[in-house]
Amino acid sequence: MNFLEEDIITPQIKEGLSLVESLITKIFSSASESIQKASLSIFQAGGKRLRPILLLASGTIREYDLEKLVPAAISIELLHMASLIHDDILDGAELRRGVPTINFALGKKIAIATGDFLFAQAFELLTVLDNSEVIQVMAEAAHALSLGELQQMETSRWVEQTEMGYLRRIRNKTASLFAAACKIGALLSGASLKEIKILTTYGDSLGIAFQIFDDILDIIGDEKVLGKPPGIDLRDGTVTLPIIYALEESKFDPRISEVVKGERVSDRDIERAIRVIEETHAIENAKSEARKHIKVALAALESLENKEVQKNLISIGNFITERYH
Repeated sequence: MNFLEEDIITPQIKEGLSLVESLITKIFSSASESIQKASLSIFQAGGKRLRPILLLASGTIREYDLEKLVPAAISIELLHMASLIHDDILDGAELRRGVPTINFALGKKIAIATGDFLFAQAFELLTVLDNSEVIQVMAEAAHALSLGELQQMETSRWVEQTEMGYLRRIRNKTASLFAAACKIGALLSGASLKEIKILTTYGDSLGIAFQIFDDILDIIGDEKVLGKPPGIDLRDGTVTLPIIYALEESKFDPRISEVVKGERVSDRDIERAIRVIEETHAIENAKSEARKHIKVALAALESLENKEVQKNLISIGNFITERYH
């Protein structure tokens, strides 16, 4: 998904996104050669840029000031990139978006240094805004990201997980940054308290739906689309919503549970577990849950007076739903 090539966002937001991408490349050029190479590898591998897009789109609610919005949009994308590198290190992942991860290609030390560089750059950029509320929102999002990662680690290979626990985890790990993007964009444009609340609710619900859809793709997605083999969550023992549903419906079928526990993790075991999951209603039930959160996100926008912002954000929500349908 490349929003610069899609008719989902307005030319105004595309202009801001182009600036974001251009300036991120310049930031990387200021780093040491090894960190520059590592940063560019993950950035040029692609990505949806959803978080900066949400920030820019929310920033059209009142005054669309790119001098304020672009640094914030860059910051939130750098924080997201740092979290991806961190995830890859913890998971021992070899591929990200179809290319070797930094830790696999260049080693763990370079990966850690690159993540630290991106994290520091993200917060340094925010200082030019001289806005303590924006910095606080970003700090809270960074804290939530860390908490979500810890929750994922603590529940790794634990088959008896609940839907509530899963939703709590992804609200921290994914939705927190979606909500922060929308809230920061609204704050920087001079939105009212009501508008800030609406956009933050939208971002939170959209982020939850996005992560559920992403977890579904890990089970049924095509390797060419994913950029990695399906079943990575199963292999790593990360229990996602479709896995929770499949375990419950199959009464903890050992063909799934033994993979989650790490007792059987050959390629054949993973493929068999995926087939068992597909034989249950887990995928459709997980899609249904994701659609519920999309509906909550879109419903939150109904009371917005700015119909252009409403239209933009509805288009993004619908596009995510249709892409994963």
